[in-house]
Amino acid sequence: MSWKLSSYLERFKRSKSNPSNYLDKKLRNRVKLEKLPNSTQFKYLANFLSSAEKRTLIGATTLLAVTLISWGIYFISTHSILTPKNGGEYSEGLIGSPKYINPIFASTNDIDTDISSLIYSGLFKYDSNKQLVPDLAEKFVVGTDQKTYDIQLKAGLKWSDGEPLTTDDILFTFETLQNAEVGSPLIVAFQGVQISKLSDNTIRFTLKTPYAPFLDSLTLGILPEHVWAEISPANMRLAQFNLQPLGSGPWKFLKMVKDSGGNIQSYTLSPNTNYYGQKPFLNNVTFKFFDNYNDAISALRSQNILGLSFVPHNLKDKVNGKSLNNFGLQLPQYTAIFFNQTTSELKDDNFRLALAQAIDKKTVIDQALNGDGMAIDAPILPGNLGYFDSVKKIPFDLNAANVILDKKWPRIQPEEYFKIRYSQITKSLVPAASTSTTATTKTASDTAVTLSPTDQNNINETIRGEMNSGQSFYRQNGKNDALRLSITTADTPEYIKTAQQIAQMWRALGIQTNVVSVNSHQIVRDVLKDRSYQILIYGEMIGADPDLYSFWHSTQSDYPGLNLARFSNRDADKLLESARTTLETDSRAKLYQKFQGILADQLPAIFLYSPTYIMAVNKDIQGVETGNIVSPQDRLDNLNYWYIKTTRQIKF
Repeated sequence: MSWKLSSYLERFKRSKSNPSNYLDKKLRNRVKLEKLPNSTQFKYLANFLSSAEKRTLIGATTLLAVTLISWGIYFISTHSILTPKNGGEYSEGLIGSPKYINPIFASTNDIDTDISSLIYSGLFKYDSNKQLVPDLAEKFVVGTDQKTYDIQLKAGLKWSDGEPLTTDDILFTFETLQNAEVGSPLIVAFQGVQISKLSDNTIRFTLKTPYAPFLDSLTLGILPEHVWAEISPANMRLAQFNLQPLGSGPWKFLKMVKDSGGNIQSYTLSPNTNYYGQKPFLNNVTFKFFDNYNDAISALRSQNILGLSFVPHNLKDKVNGKSLNNFGLQLPQYTAIFFNQTTSELKDDNFRLALAQAIDKKTVIDQALNGDGMAIDAPILPGNLGYFDSVKKIPFDLNAANVILDKKWPRIQPEEYFKIRYSQITKSLVPAASTSTTATTKTASDTAVTLSPTDQNNINETIRGEMNSGQSFYRQNGKNDALRLSITTADTPEYIKTAQQIAQMWRALGIQTNVVSVNSHQIVRDVLKDRSYQILIYGEMIGADPDLYSFWHSTQSDYPGLNLARFSNRDADKLLESARTTLETDSRAKLYQKFQGILADQLPAIFLYSPTYIMAVNKDIQGVETGNIVSPQDRLDNLNYWYIKTTRQIKF
């Protein structure tokens, strides 16, 4: 006889007693489940289970749930990835203020260059490996004479306002740059270059002579002709489009905020939906401007900004918070000691060698850069065309340096140095010497000079001020002179600390060395223009393509040339001339290696280090990629890949 579970449940409903009162054990054992209970019946199931059966059922159910959840988590974790999602805002602090967000004017202002690089596109750009690749260009052909470059544009290019970008815009940009009335600082780079339109999508550049780094010049942002054509060349600097630009890059101008004095406080960009490449994930990017780094770092720590473009080495400890990531930026830049060989001792090859042997570059990097730098021995850095690891190196050897100097510049004690300097200063004051309440002394030429007590005290204080208390001995330079050097540098913390370290190392050789700092905004006008320095500590940015012509060719010894050491060597000149006209990379590299060998032998400069700059970014910002970059604005090259929000996508 078969019984249905439902009949027993109905009987149970009519009874308040335990089921065992009307279901004896034998009868319960005969019950067969003919079908699964429905939802109404299932809630009474616990009344038919023993305590052990209940525990077993709960355990099995829990185990099943945990197993299903675990397998679900495992499946999602192995078959899905977090991907960027549109949304969020990034804000970055910059020191200074924008003036001309226009690629033909921007090169004189770092902020202008930063923002212009986001709004404008060039024919070419550098990728993350510092390789030159097409941007607006689709492809190019170099003529057999290596003087013509035919460049074809990508199809369907548009400006951020939707207007088509054509070769007319390319032609307009470079003809505008070449117009002297416009006053672009880049005009020299394109002198003698002819530009012609071959078709609606192809343009030709014709050079007078082959120039290997020419394509690097074509990273310049392109201007929209339909915006600028109605503005006269002489008035281009006055146009509102210099601060409210229209470009073809991944970002476009959205708004700017000024204070009551007309100073720009912030500048905001939004994604350019007409950009041909990867559209930005962020909703917008805002640049906020500060007068100094301390204020900017305070804003970063309080999250009023989410990034800081550059952190000075002396302030690095202030951006080590848990919410920040510090990224190292390696630029093709070096800092060196340049000798202006107009002073007799600096013309001596052995003297310069001794100065080089006395420098401990590791100590300089640790003290001036907090360790964030790389010691170098030549102007071309690792990873750049022409880098030569086997170039002659001068090891730190203080004893060897002293041996060289002892042969020609004998040691003297501080007392003797004092007497020599007193005689020199007294002689220089002969026309102005006081005749009242006098004391008589003699100069080195035995000329009697009458000095007042005030004059004597002033001379004594001057000499004591220049003598370093830690310097145990000095050196004599000729019969009646002491060996003294003067280092000139910009008044930035990095350069000043570097100069102070070098001066201290040279004092250990017995050379009285003083440091002269010049305002970093005035050093070009007041010092570099006239080469008015004995020894200069300064940095040079050579760019991705190491065309060293403007830095070391003899024709560049005077301003506006950048040959700061006024180096002149016929063989070196020929190598530099050949290198800039040789397009084959291996051949160019060998020419640069030979040139660096000449520099190492002649020693017109001592190459110290290549600094590593720090960019601080809030950890909420993802997708940041940095490393070796060509110029400071390149830190933002992949800004359209930065993101804050994410979504998970299933992938099988």
